[in-house]
Amino acid sequence: MRIAPEQTFYAGRAPAGADHVAAAAMRELPEALILVFDDDLRFVLTAGQALERLGGPMACREGQPVGDALPADVWREMKPLFGSALAGETRSREIWTAGQRHCLMVDIGPLAVGAVGGQAGGVAVIRDITARRHADIYAAAPGHGVDAVLDGASIGTGLLDRDGRWLLVNRALCEITGYTSDELIGKRFDGIMHPDDAGNDLGLRARLLSGEIPAYQVEKRYFDAAGETVSAILSMSLVRDRQGAPLHFIAQLQDNSERRELEQHQRLLADHDPLTGLRNRGLFEHDLKLQVARSHRYGEEAGLMLIAVEPLATLAGEQGQRAADDACRGVARALTRRLRQTDLVGRLGTYTFAVLLPHIDEEGLAVVAEGLTRVIPACSVDLGREVAHPSVRIGHTLIDVRTPTAAVAFAEAERAVRTAVPVGV
Repeated sequence: MRIAPEQTFYAGRAPAGADHVAAAAMRELPEALILVFDDDLRFVLTAGQALERLGGPMACREGQPVGDALPADVWREMKPLFGSALAGETRSREIWTAGQRHCLMVDIGPLAVGAVGGQAGGVAVIRDITARRHADIYAAAPGHGVDAVLDGASIGTGLLDRDGRWLLVNRALCEITGYTSDELIGKRFDGIMHPDDAGNDLGLRARLLSGEIPAYQVEKRYFDAAGETVSAILSMSLVRDRQGAPLHFIAQLQDNSERRELEQHQRLLADHDPLTGLRNRGLFEHDLKLQVARSHRYGEEAGLMLIAVEPLATLAGEQGQRAADDACRGVARALTRRLRQTDLVGRLGTYTFAVLLPHIDEEGLAVVAEGLTRVIPACSVDLGREVAHPSVRIGHTLIDVRTPTAAVAFAEAERAVRTAVPVGV
């Protein structure tokens, strides 16, 4: 494991300006602990997510003996490898801890320093491959038949060890996640989970381990192999040995994306106008109440604008409702294009629209209203032999700390729109 001179560490440090790059690269080894040590077998540098999960123990700090940071039985097995690295050799070895609880893969070799490639210690990469080895042993055991049962299941199913690493997975789980079985086995279960959902079942898992509950279900989001976020229902149960000690978890993932999309669509229909896609009256009034509350609490200014589009009722009577609907959609598009992304647009009635404009004063409201009196009448409806243009009346009012309620703001805007002069092309 000799490091080329142009990529070496100098005096136990990365080249100037490269510390953050080296640290970032080491963090990309998710299950590894990286150790750089000197001729006296003392730590020069440690990194890797494995170290982060241990909380960065003081025993692994620079200058501390490597042997003091490792269990005695593990150090007895590893020490000859460290000696070989100091002798210029590169070695790899699997080491099982006491009781066969953990299997470690150790790759170790000399560290070249300086332009002439002089040696000043070594580098060790230690990976926990317990789950992979247990999976190999479990799969090779005759007569258990679990893999056949898993592959016959239509729901994504797998076995997890007590540390949350995949031992066995079925085809359905691979299809759902997009990962191959080789990519999943040995990988941490929470390694593919969305960060916000990775620990949302810790309490349930503790109750499962204690025997308080036999199983549980929870909704989780995970990243598939393409990096897309997918929603799933996780069902988790636990297999115990004859003495009641936990052996492994059985995890089932059922794709929930279609149901989530349907629920979101239903919520959208409940809160939005089906013709234009704008907010409906209920959602708009809710947003208006929130704005009045913010104005009272923080002194924010905002504007409420009501827009009456005419003569769409006449157009519907003469040309049919489809023509009037086309005009409504055209007005909705014009409003969303003309206004800011932070402005909230709603359709309150058949031909009445409303706009809530946060962080605006009276002068700004007047400017926006004047612009809309030009934009909306420019919307056209093709009637075949002729093109129709709507006229518009716009009324507005300022919302500030003196506005008592949302209902009062609505009433003031309605008075303003009733007295407004229609504007058309």
